[in-house]
Amino acid sequence: MPRLRWVLFWAMVVLFFAVFSTAMIRERRRIDELSQAVNLKEGKLRKLSDDLERSREKLKFYGTDKGKARLARDQFNLAFPGERIYRLSVDSGDVLPESDR
Repeated sequence: MPRLRWVLFWAMVVLFFAVFSTAMIRERRRIDELSQAVNLKEGKLRKLSDDLERSREKLKFYGTDKGKARLARDQFNLAFPGERIYRLSVDSGDVLPESDR
């Protein structure tokens, strides 16, 4: 018959390894979750950095005379003195048939 102290020793060893392995599994899962979160945040940071760089380039361009002229033409429909502005209008006698519903 095994001695009681050997039974207790092996019970403690098994208990230690059960607790240790459970803790290791939980920590590994937590590390995986945190790694995914870090990757997601890095992707967002990279996108925001790219947006910031594009905005800085636009700001630099619109600070020049050429950029200001383009902005005035595109958004405010302005023209330089002496330029001719042509207005095109299309008059068509075609009538679209009404759709049957």
